[in-house]
Amino acid sequence: MSESSLGRLLLLEAAALLESGWCQGAEARDDVGEATDPWNPEARTWSLLGAIVAVLEREAALRDEIPFDQLSGALVALAHFVQEDVLVDWNDAPGRSQQEVVLTVNAAAARCTTPSATSVQLSLN
Repeated sequence: MSESSLGRLLLLEAAALLESGWCQGAEARDDVGEATDPWNPEARTWSLLGAIVAVLEREAALRDEIPFDQLSGALVALAHFVQEDVLVDWNDAPGRSQQEVVLTVNAAAARCTTPSATSVQLSLN
């Protein structure tokens, strides 16, 4: 499976977590709103970064390694839609909504299916 296809799967799974519950100010929160690790089974809501980490942790447990191929494809696609250097800053921006986060992650997942999704131009400056 290609890097972009794996990245697409990671983003779709992260979007599903975000649809079920989204938070700001922590990577994840439990059912009483306390901050928790995103991979904690008690987590009920996730930030964008927390959802990605939760999916990566699950995949790492299944593969016995961190799926960097999935992560790189997903982050390249996300970079086309998130204009912040830090995902936490983008997620936690005042006025940001769950709907906007889910739509952005789904748009990035759709971009993973295009051939240009994994090509990145780097500047030497």
